[in-house]
Amino acid sequence: MSLEEAIMETVRTLPESDQERVLGFAEALKSRPRIRKGRYWDGKKEMEWVARNRHAYMNMWVSLDGDRLVAADPDDAIKVYEAAKAQGVEIPFVKHIVPEEPHTSGWIERVD
Repeated sequence: MSLEEAIMETVRTLPESDQERVLGFAEALKSRPRIRKGRYWDGKKEMEWVARNRHAYMNMWVSLDGDRLVAADPDDAIKVYEAAKAQGVEIPFVKHIVPEEPHTSGWIERVD
């Protein structure tokens, strides 16, 4: 007996209302959208742009599409995000350009 036949045999023993629920669930599984693989984003182009242009946009919010500046504003991140969306950028990269800080992360062990 195949797995499908075994499942159907089990479903047939259920009350009619439960059979309908199981069959409805099975139908929903068939119509669920497949997961699509999207393009991979590593942020490399954006971060290279930030490194090259940091001095010119210091203390500003910028939105980027790859290595293209879409908008910049000194105060309003939402404004630069919305400007990018208005230009058709699907997922804008928004960053506040600030002076670089030294990398300070890691584990700390308490010593008494």
